[in-house]
Amino acid sequence: MVFRIPRPRRYGRLSALGTTLVLVAVGATAVAAPIEPGKSAPLVGVQSGRCLTVPGSSTANGTQTQLQDCTGATGQTWTHTTGKQLTVHGNKCLDAGGRGTTNGTAVIIWDCNGGTNQQWNVNPDGTITGVQSGLCLDANAGGTANGTRIILWSCNGGTNQQWN
Repeated sequence: MVFRIPRPRRYGRLSALGTTLVLVAVGATAVAAPIEPGKSAPLVGVQSGRCLTVPGSSTANGTQTQLQDCTGATGQTWTHTTGKQLTVHGNKCLDAGGRGTTNGTAVIIWDCNGGTNQQWNVNPDGTITGVQSGLCLDANAGGTANGTRIILWSCNGGTNQQWN
């Protein structure tokens, strides 16, 4: 008796290709731009599941932003303006402290003044980059705990630099 070994069909390759394309398409949409211009919403860290927060809902210039459990507090609701600003409390802007453009620059709030250190690109991959620096909003040292400070850092694809 002769047994024939079935020839591989091309369907397997096509099926694998189709699966790969579906995974790529799903992966591409897994992280969407966190906030559209003209909209208000919390910014939630992908890695931590915590909100970008002005601690204590402070309105003091120079207050450094940090991660905190999302509670719906006013210090967690950000508005993306058509001028590329991210505002909180109506008149405070997310700001690269000291007009900094280097890794480790503190991300603070300050009175809105139209400076490029207060302008942000909200990107489709979930990152938020400074117009002036090109650096990403980053949960310091990949931290996920309440109180983790938000800084600017070179974009590296880490989930500590992605926001929903």
